[in-house]
Amino acid sequence: MKFLLSVLFCFAGTAFIAKSQELPLIPLPEKVTYGTSFFAINDQTSISLPRDKADWELIKLFAEQFSEILKEKLITTVKEPSKNTIVFKIKEDLADEAYLLDIRKDKIEISAKKPAGWFYGWQTLTQILRLNLQAGEGAVFKALSIADKPKFAWRGLMIDVSRHFFDKDVVKRYIDQMAKYKFNVLHLHLTDNQGWRVEIKQLPKLTSVGAWRVPRTGYWSGMPAAEPGEAATYGGFYSQEDIKELVKYAKQRFVDIVPEIDLPGHSLAFVASYPQVSCTKTPQQVLAGDPWNATRTNVVCVGNDSTYTMIDQIITEIAAIFPSKYIHIGGDEVTRNYWSNCKVCQQRIATEGLKNVDELQSYFVNRVAKMVKAKGKTPIGWYETLEKGLDTGIVQMSWKDEKGAVKSSNAGQKVILTPAFLTYLDFYQGDPYLENAPFTVNRLSNSYKFNPLPEGINIQNVLGGQGSLWTEQVPNERKLQFMTWPRGFTLAQNLWSKAPKPNWADFVKRIETQLPLLSMDSVNYSNYFYDPIVFAKKDSVGNVVLNIDTEVPGLTVYYAFDDTDPDQFYPRYKDESISIPKGAKNIRMVSYHGNRQKSRIVKLPIAELKRRAKL
Repeated sequence: MKFLLSVLFCFAGTAFIAKSQELPLIPLPEKVTYGTSFFAINDQTSISLPRDKADWELIKLFAEQFSEILKEKLITTVKEPSKNTIVFKIKEDLADEAYLLDIRKDKIEISAKKPAGWFYGWQTLTQILRLNLQAGEGAVFKALSIADKPKFAWRGLMIDVSRHFFDKDVVKRYIDQMAKYKFNVLHLHLTDNQGWRVEIKQLPKLTSVGAWRVPRTGYWSGMPAAEPGEAATYGGFYSQEDIKELVKYAKQRFVDIVPEIDLPGHSLAFVASYPQVSCTKTPQQVLAGDPWNATRTNVVCVGNDSTYTMIDQIITEIAAIFPSKYIHIGGDEVTRNYWSNCKVCQQRIATEGLKNVDELQSYFVNRVAKMVKAKGKTPIGWYETLEKGLDTGIVQMSWKDEKGAVKSSNAGQKVILTPAFLTYLDFYQGDPYLENAPFTVNRLSNSYKFNPLPEGINIQNVLGGQGSLWTEQVPNERKLQFMTWPRGFTLAQNLWSKAPKPNWADFVKRIETQLPLLSMDSVNYSNYFYDPIVFAKKDSVGNVVLNIDTEVPGLTVYYAFDDTDPDQFYPRYKDESISIPKGAKNIRMVSYHGNRQKSRIVKLPIAELKRRAKL
């Protein structure tokens, strides 16, 4: 009965659907052709199971998802009814992840070469349904044909689970959201100075010691160090059974979990567990925040053969529990002065005929990469400029900028792009004075500029790209979501869509239609992209003046200097420099679209703005 009422209501609203020139999908499909009829789901609609029983589990998962959205159970049948059905077809001439979605008056048909294509076609269909329901249009689909396939094979997001640990249920919910927007790689940064997060049975201290640190809350920089005798109670790790469960869950959603063991730097949790792996051999504690001093050894001794024995034990177990073809071995930000002062490392340099500690790092990375290859896996490393060449079989993950990817791709290496200033999701999204994120800004409009194919790159060697979320300032799931969305939408668009890229104003409208879907899923997101952005400068006579802008076109900004909260009845900013009244301590700003408030009230001290003007 609910279905029928919904259908009746929807046909009353088809005039609205007919006026819609384009569905606000993210990512945009490659090609969409719209028809004039409608397919309406009702209590007799069925989902036809494909011939191969091996695919039934997947299709039944689809049925469960649709039933949950509609609050009614859909019928699954081994037959293919002539009408009022959703069917899945095999089409051998399509690419592996490509799909065709055909919505007609009598049926919905999803065609693909492989189940991955069915999955992505289903995500598109589900997104259309959710958008329709959100718009009050019910379970009615406008007739259309979509031909779609991804631009890149690697469409990733990375979570740093070392700085803060996120349990397997949090990771599952993250995977759910990734899959809805056609991401297919979850890169887990499993080890760092602040925690070791995966069980290695041959080296049990990695988790009994390395997974725990003293509890601290607050800003990462300057976090108080451990006190004498203080217990390490904050942290956690994934057992190997947890990993297998996560891998299975992700695989059902066509997400590949790629593990990272960060070496030879970023290794304090490793060293705290087994001090003999370092050059100094001195006892260490897992780092609670980001204070650093010369007594802390976060780099492994790369001259000692026993180090490689332990690493091989780690790689062996990682390869066994993660079916991904890739293992990330880190390789960035290594403090090499430990090796300069280590007799064993200096002897290794002499024995191997190396020039210096830079070449010693190349030696280490190549040797660990060989271990990874011996397990039938492909190694990935963070791009670093090193004097001695690296094994060209190592996939380079370019993070500082795009130059590393251009260089490596033209040297014959496969590359993945995650340039920090465009894709790092730990960078702040609003005014830096109001945020506690480290480093710098990566606003939503900036992340939309990410181009995984920068000028000069060898396209044949580009696997794709990812957004990377380091979690120094991300202590819980809500902040994890907040830092990912809506910037994740821009990454999904740039990594999947082969369609012409829409302009920024059009994409903002698409984002705005997607945000209520995140709310429906109880997923947190940032709306800082609506915030007014203030610029301070000195005028010709040396007075500080202010200019205000917004990321989103068409917003109106209202402001106040009198320490009251402005609304649409306050002074309106008119695209010209404004002077600071004498005695003013703060400026408060808010953006509106028409009569609707869009941003939070942004309050900034005048002293801070004058400081910026001097810079």
